[in-house]
Amino acid sequence: MRPKRSLGYLLPSSSLSSLLQIYTFSITQQTKTEKSFIMDAKNIEKLVQKAKDDILKEVHDRLPRKVGVIAVNHFKQNFRDGGWLDAGLHPWKKTKRQQQKGTDAKYGPLTSRRNHLMSSIQSKPGVGEVSIENPVPYASIHNDGGNITTHPTVSPKMKRFAWHMAYSLAGIKGKGPLPKELPQQAQFWRNLALTKKTKITINAHIPQRQFMGNSQELQAKVNKIIQESIEKIKNGIISLSNH
Repeated sequence: MRPKRSLGYLLPSSSLSSLLQIYTFSITQQTKTEKSFIMDAKNIEKLVQKAKDDILKEVHDRLPRKVGVIAVNHFKQNFRDGGWLDAGLHPWKKTKRQQQKGTDAKYGPLTSRRNHLMSSIQSKPGVGEVSIENPVPYASIHNDGGNITTHPTVSPKMKRFAWHMAYSLAGIKGKGPLPKELPQQAQFWRNLALTKKTKITINAHIPQRQFMGNSQELQAKVNKIIQESIEKIKNGIISLSNH
């Protein structure tokens, strides 16, 4: 499963009508007040058509791309802030890794040296909308939280990783002997490294650490970029009518 949050921000048809009304009003006003301004019906039709084309281009192509960039950056910022931003920041629960000594304790929840989960957030613009996705297989369980049961094969690679985690959580560098008394998580990894089983069963509860979804702050950013686009189109229409 993967979290797929479709953020469809569509400029409503009423906005299109409003922009065309602004355009028509501008033309009408100038024909009444400027005797030197002469525009025949064919030129007016051309300008109106160009205005329509600009609006459709903005709504169907440019806005989805702009909103996609804003949304992706917003969701990635949650990783840097260590929490979910929606009507204020809601900090994520700290990990056991952070609470114990080790070389990886410096990394916050859902972050690592590679930051694979964060960097995998992507936008897919469509016609008049954009979806924000994260294709990483474990993204959904972290975003939504829940219980998982897995039956992984104990491979040599897994054992090497288990030794690495045991030493890291024990705060020991190099390949010296591990002490008999270890932190709980370090002991878990040592046991895994020493097991003779070929398959193991792991039951785990993953706390919710939401990083994608609807957010008041994100909606405010999107509303701002839409309003800026409307103003840009409106100003372009008025500028055209002055030529």
